[in-house]
Amino acid sequence: MLQRAGYLQNSRCAAADEEGRPCRIVEITLDGRRFGIGVGELQQALGGRRPARIRLLHDDWGPVLGDTVGRAERSRTGKAVVFKLVTGERYTVPAAALRTVLARTAAFAPVSAILPAGIPAARRQVPVTG
Repeated sequence: MLQRAGYLQNSRCAAADEEGRPCRIVEITLDGRRFGIGVGELQQALGGRRPARIRLLHDDWGPVLGDTVGRAERSRTGKAVVFKLVTGERYTVPAAALRTVLARTAAFAPVSAILPAGIPAARRQVPVTG
């Protein structure tokens, strides 16, 4: 079962990676938490070549990427991209919506939480720290 959990958008400015280099990212907001994925990595994941790293995003005179807290990979059918966090939470975004955000023809794409069949609609939120 799917339940709306947040959104995905292009970041307004470049983020600094672990070595201080600026990089273009896609910002993901899930249940009030902010994450970032490099655009190049996300395009490779969308193409099915390799998974992308999901990293914590925080502000320090601009966006800064932190520790890796999950991975993004294409679904088996190729119609969606699945975000898997280390806490066991899983989220999905349609591939077509993600492509429009990466092409900058859409401002954002909705992200849904993938809920296990046995869990009621109220999700348990687990803090992700890094």
